[in-house]
Amino acid sequence: MSAPAFTVDVGNSSIGVARWREGVAELMRHAEPECAAATLAGEVSIVSVAPARLARLLASLPTGARPMLLECAPAGLGEPRLVASAGADRLAAALALRPGPAVAVDAGTAVTVELVDAQGRYLGGFIAPGPATAAAGLAAVAPRLPRLPGEPVALQPGADTLAAISAGLWGQAVGGVDRLVELALERLGAPGVRIVATGGWGAAWSRDSRMQDVEFDPLLVHRGIVRWAELEHGS
Repeated sequence: MSAPAFTVDVGNSSIGVARWREGVAELMRHAEPECAAATLAGEVSIVSVAPARLARLLASLPTGARPMLLECAPAGLGEPRLVASAGADRLAAALALRPGPAVAVDAGTAVTVELVDAQGRYLGGFIAPGPATAAAGLAAVAPRLPRLPGEPVALQPGADTLAAISAGLWGQAVGGVDRLVELALERLGAPGVRIVATGGWGAAWSRDSRMQDVEFDPLLVHRGIVRWAELEHGS
């Protein structure tokens, strides 16, 4: 198998599709698996954390698309039991961070913070709800409060209930991720640790974060998928 023409990250709320040409990718996002499948052709490398959505995508692939589902991580990525328990998107992010030391913040429906040490070993990380998920949970247990989208807003006290909820959700997301990154940096204990943000609200977090020199790479997981596919086939 040659390098994939497309890489696909099947998430719970959206599907990221990257089309690669001479090492440069164009990233697209689709809400529905059938729409994502219609864009694919040739060699397609896929990671997924949403089995039902993955099944719909695979069932809708056009003739000529050759999918490869990446599930078993390459040897040497990290402690085998840890690696076996991690989602494929988390492992792809870790592969993209190598050799390390580095921390990835993948901010979507859930936010994950992943650690890779200076030897390129995956050390695990943190998983927490994203602001939209937290907003849904708040509305579910407090029915008199409205359900808000959990979007980035100005970090300042709200003058009314809607503004206070919006600022609280976003402030908690930013501050919570900052604390998780601080813990990750303490665990790595090495100078020059890269911090790389990705995902739907990764750029907004990096803008409002207290962390310094955060990189934003919307293709981080897709770069990891390419490395994973190459390792699978000894390229």
